[in-house]
Amino acid sequence: MARRQLGLLLGAKVVSDVGYALDFVCLSIFVWESSRSALATGLVSVSLYAGAIVGGRLGHAHGARWDRRAVMITADLVRMAALLTLALLPGQPQLYVAVFLVGIGRSVFEGTLSAATPVLAGERTQLVNSVLAALKGVAFMLGMSLSALAVPLIGFQGVFALDAASYALSALVLVAIRVPFRENGPTADTTDKKVVWPAVVAAGLVPLFVVRCLDAFGSSSQHVGIPILGSELNPATPTQVAGLIWGVWAAGLLLAGFVLRPLATSLIARAPGVVFCLATIVMSLGFIGIFWFDDWGLRLACAALAGIGDAFSEVAFKQAVQRLPDERRGPVFGLSQIVVNSGFMAGLLATSLLLTPDIVPQWVLLLHGVPLVVAAVAAVRLRVR
Repeated sequence: MARRQLGLLLGAKVVSDVGYALDFVCLSIFVWESSRSALATGLVSVSLYAGAIVGGRLGHAHGARWDRRAVMITADLVRMAALLTLALLPGQPQLYVAVFLVGIGRSVFEGTLSAATPVLAGERTQLVNSVLAALKGVAFMLGMSLSALAVPLIGFQGVFALDAASYALSALVLVAIRVPFRENGPTADTTDKKVVWPAVVAAGLVPLFVVRCLDAFGSSSQHVGIPILGSELNPATPTQVAGLIWGVWAAGLLLAGFVLRPLATSLIARAPGVVFCLATIVMSLGFIGIFWFDDWGLRLACAALAGIGDAFSEVAFKQAVQRLPDERRGPVFGLSQIVVNSGFMAGLLATSLLLTPDIVPQWVLLLHGVPLVVAAVAAVRLRVR
């Protein structure tokens, strides 16, 4: 029964992730179509990651104490309400508010689910982490593909309503299932932010947080660079190039989660920090290769490699943090959301200000080269330790 209910939860999360992928594509396009302003379109990403930072701060401050099921339901309902409002009253001012709320909700939901996974999955925690990474690939492939079909059929308002329905379904499943989300219920007010950093240091997680922040900073380069690459390679339909690259990246997530990860089970369990650093190196090399290889076969192979590295880094990072006691995991995953989204926002700002089409390959190499080198050093130090 517990396994079936966990399956329902994972299935509902796939549906809400499909909704998020639709948001990811359609919200930016909606602003561009209505404003034709690069600044207005860029503010969509700024609003999303600003909300994610706020959500991370909430998890960091209160994740040790709050009712995880109730908080995840609330996160879904907040996202549902924001998108329903946008479906009924489309417009730029309320769109930025909606995106901000979606960012908060996703950050809170993801951090809380990661903290609860060892309780939900028990000895199968690594498997569930792997399945979550692979299912994210499925959701992004479906959502990004569906966006190309849904907008012509039902319009932007219909898409926003569809997104809202996906979050409503996730909330209903969370209400219906009866599985524990904590080992012993919410803790008393004994875990505060002052004791989180010592726990992070004692667990050897500081190098992982540094690499994760630098990797998020570097990842901004391909998020801006791939649309530019698409325009250069296929000026008539640049979305086809970008969609193909991201689709193969998502296929890499699937391959890693369902095929390759079982081959590395014992290694991830024994040394998750080392695996995380090595996977970050693989991911960075993959994204660099997309821009430096001219052959399409090599370019797509690099996209798949980036997806494989992304999946392994996510599984290994979660595994490392999930070794902490239950009352520590929520605040630390909240801290992770702050670190990652702050790095991404800083990278987007730097990339938006400095990147020009003629230096895209060099820019990607620079921004991914830094986390690559730092991850290599961290892997050696963690291995020696």
